[in-house]
Amino acid sequence: MYQLIKPVLFTLDPELIHDLTLNILSKIGSLLKRSSVNDEAELACEIAGINFPNRIGLAAGMDKACLAPLAWQGLGFGFIEIGTVTNVAQAGNEKPRLFRIKEKNSLLNCLGFNNLGAEKVAEKLKLLRENSQFKIPIGINIGKSRIIDPRNPEEVIKDYLASLELLENYADYIAINVSSPNTPGLREWESPNQLKKLLEPIIQKTIKPVFLKISPDMEDENLYQVLEISENLKIKGLVATNTTTERQNTPLWANSQMGGISGELLKARSLRITKLIGKNKSKNLALISVGGISSLEDIKIRLDSGADLIQIYTALVYEGPFLINKINENLLDKTKIAKTDL
Repeated sequence: MYQLIKPVLFTLDPELIHDLTLNILSKIGSLLKRSSVNDEAELACEIAGINFPNRIGLAAGMDKACLAPLAWQGLGFGFIEIGTVTNVAQAGNEKPRLFRIKEKNSLLNCLGFNNLGAEKVAEKLKLLRENSQFKIPIGINIGKSRIIDPRNPEEVIKDYLASLELLENYADYIAINVSSPNTPGLREWESPNQLKKLLEPIIQKTIKPVFLKISPDMEDENLYQVLEISENLKIKGLVATNTTTERQNTPLWANSQMGGISGELLKARSLRITKLIGKNKSKNLALISVGGISSLEDIKIRLDSGADLIQIYTALVYEGPFLINKINENLLDKTKIAKTDL
């Protein structure tokens, strides 16, 4: 069904369709009955002390303000990550700022952390936590407010902590975003000294599991340093990865457009980072793999490479909203076949 209407949808502005879809899902979420497949014990797991009904989550960026949580649950996700949320509400970059790279099943976005701000999002999350229908874990992804000078460490740390204070009570885990390419100076906070300065007070401040979302574009040496810091500070996990600023194999028009790329064009870079982390991390550090994942085979490769959990976003745009239930059904079938072989 989705493949029939996709050509019509793709004639319209991507951000307009995104917002319209969220609006519709927010209204029909309670009507979407979760497939019994997604509550099968064989699909469940415990990661970082959190119980997940299955390993497939919604990546941050799709539903920044948690507008349609019941819909994502109904569509089969085992968890959702909302945001990125900043302490100060902000409009983001000028439009147009979301583009389809249709021939590569990818997206280019330069949204710039457009969001309602931590206080407003906290109000929505408070209502959600009072809704007994919502039963899956929720991660909250927080980032730096644009008005905060990235060269002022004290103000940056204070900004993250303000968001944390407002949101942590509603989170199953907190994801720290220092890797978006669409906020000037943000990726500088992935450098070892800056990263340690930021993470230490966050770890001290909260009892919630803390995850770090990293860039696909960092050099190996930097990645190993990030791993060492993560292990030493005992953060619970890494989210690998954010979007890429690389323009290899992109159409000419995209080469001059600022922003980060997700989807198929991100797959190789994201997988490379996943493999490096999987090979070098301790068993105490969880790994969420995200970027270019759109099939059961993609998921199997990520899990075999050391990922504990998976996140999906861009594949929903190209494959449609029922992708997750389909993948979970196939995962369950493979699990049952494996048990029979034993």
